[in-house]
Amino acid sequence: MSCFVVIPYIKVQAANFQSNGLIMGGAPLMAAAMFSHHLARQIDEEDLGFYYVHHDIQPLGGEAYGRFTPAQRRGATFIGKTDYSSKNKYALSLQPTASCHLLFSLVIKFKDARRPDLDTLVQTIKRSKFAGGHILEFGKIQDFNDAEDALAQISSGFLIHDRNDLLTAYQKAYQVNRLQAFSQLLAHRPQAKNSDTPILEHLPNENLAWLSATTLGYALLEQPTADRTGIRHADDQDETQHAYAEPLTGLIQYHSLNSILNEIRLETSIYPDGYLEQIQWSYHWIQDDVFLLQQNQQIDN
Repeated sequence: MSCFVVIPYIKVQAANFQSNGLIMGGAPLMAAAMFSHHLARQIDEEDLGFYYVHHDIQPLGGEAYGRFTPAQRRGATFIGKTDYSSKNKYALSLQPTASCHLLFSLVIKFKDARRPDLDTLVQTIKRSKFAGGHILEFGKIQDFNDAEDALAQISSGFLIHDRNDLLTAYQKAYQVNRLQAFSQLLAHRPQAKNSDTPILEHLPNENLAWLSATTLGYALLEQPTADRTGIRHADDQDETQHAYAEPLTGLIQYHSLNSILNEIRLETSIYPDGYLEQIQWSYHWIQDDVFLLQQNQQIDN
């Protein structure tokens, strides 16, 4: 037995909007995974997975002619000789950033079926950050023994679905490489409501609405080492290993939470039994140098 803890309607101010060097926007799933792990450690529990429910996102910046320009809210992140302007020794150079306000809900699955210490959890969240942003407020935290009951406490929103299957199918159907499949799928517009013509001729049953991209993992570029100047060590370790890594970008899709909950309750549901378990996110080292976020349906496959 496990326990599902619902943290509804978390409002975050000035969170990181840049998922990696190529992507701005997209659900911050990696931040949600590490936030869940952080909370679990604080209450002496083991986190087994999570559901991220998107409500709203407000990018901070301006938009003109279809191009978004992020507001530069901060100056230099690092302070050193090389951070100063070459022309003005008193002016710090600008470290580009992209920020946003977030509203989302989180359902975290803990290993132990016993009721977690919710009071400690509340106090931990109040002094924590999410994706570098300040947590302004959140709703009443509750715990349940079932994922469906937990998600039903959130009245609206969008669950996030891993679309690696669509990426692979498109790549094979159109005989393109991985990067071409990724960029072409994101560039497609969804099918018009009154149109009977499928967007993808070779994949006519695929729905392209609400596709997006985000960071789903990291691949190490070197062997981990503790022999590096200036690195930080964990409080409970004499030495903490570090390594440079590159982000792994994945294709995701937003699905209505209410539509999924209503559908799985039907006797003739289009979803298989245990569907909510299949779309739960969790993180793993799938090999020694690759850390990946996956849904259970990808792990089983």
